[in-house]
Amino acid sequence: MYITDFLTTWERQHLLELASGTFTDSNVVDSSGGQSPHRFRTSQSTSLYRDDVVRCIEERAVAFQGYAVPKSHVEPLQLVKYGEGQRYHFHTDWFTDPANAKTSGGGNRISSFFGYVSVVNVTDGGTNFPMIEAPHDDRWCAFIDCDEPWEHGVTFRPIEGNFVYWENLLWDGSGDNRNLHAGLPVTSGQKVGMNIWTRQAPLTKELRGEI
Repeated sequence: MYITDFLTTWERQHLLELASGTFTDSNVVDSSGGQSPHRFRTSQSTSLYRDDVVRCIEERAVAFQGYAVPKSHVEPLQLVKYGEGQRYHFHTDWFTDPANAKTSGGGNRISSFFGYVSVVNVTDGGTNFPMIEAPHDDRWCAFIDCDEPWEHGVTFRPIEGNFVYWENLLWDGSGDNRNLHAGLPVTSGQKVGMNIWTRQAPLTKELRGEI
């Protein structure tokens, strides 16, 4: 699902100020449940301090989904920064290893939002879903890369304030492979995206960054 203007201009500026100086090399979750850098993900990222603006965005994300779950199921909001040549290879947001999806740790990720806080002179760097068919309607060309061959799926352009939302799990709780996606390499410029992930179960206060 595509969402325009999920974040206001003021909110985006506030988030950039809040995150200033806090970005570090992005990690991926490994088979032990720990997190470490990996050559497949070459961006920088940061988890946002939960001030009133961040809490408001969390509430907006939960309300949008219509889930009867409290904000305790939402992971700390994450900003991710990509510069020239940086990318995130094909991956799913849901955990493929059951050890990383235990209820005691919040379970698996039932849904994802990904969108943009800042896009400065960016060439390329879209988000590609190779298993999702691109819409055959020229009106979508403002939001997707219509020059991408149809057999490559759909690539969403980096546009400030706009987000893509998808559900990660099938009705039986297994992961939906159609949600495979990648952050394509940035040819020039810099973009800052935002991840919002909702889990099956409540996260501990430690994981929520509340202690």
